[in-house]
Amino acid sequence: MASMMSRPNPLRDPTGFSTEVERMFRDVFEGSRAPATAGAFAPALDVEETEDGFTLFIELPGVAAEDVEITLEENVLTVSGERVFYADKEPSEFRRVERSFGRFHRAVRLPDRVDGEHVQADYRDGLLTITVPKAEEAKPRRIEVRTS
Repeated sequence: MASMMSRPNPLRDPTGFSTEVERMFRDVFEGSRAPATAGAFAPALDVEETEDGFTLFIELPGVAAEDVEITLEENVLTVSGERVFYADKEPSEFRRVERSFGRFHRAVRLPDRVDGEHVQADYRDGLLTITVPKAEEAKPRRIEVRTS
């Protein structure tokens, strides 16, 4: 019978139990399996830059549009609000809760030259899309080359 040989794992201690380093590595790359609790959470956020401006995409499923506040102050765009626990249910009724509930707050510093007067926000199907145009002087200009 062939013996099963395993490669040594420097992240495990000699007893075979996971070390703190292995646990942190697993949490970062596999995600924590701990159930979510009420309190602050950070919704997923993507930022796209184009020649004309910036577009932020923020996942907010289960959050009503009226529960979201957006501000732009000194080129910091802040999105905050709250996702409330099920209004018609008690936490004790659940066997498992993985969704996050509570207050959220995300802030993104934008470059100095944005047009804060023309920021737009649209919310559909749990996705908040915020468009922040660049100021005209920040947009690339094509310079014509003259010949003499």
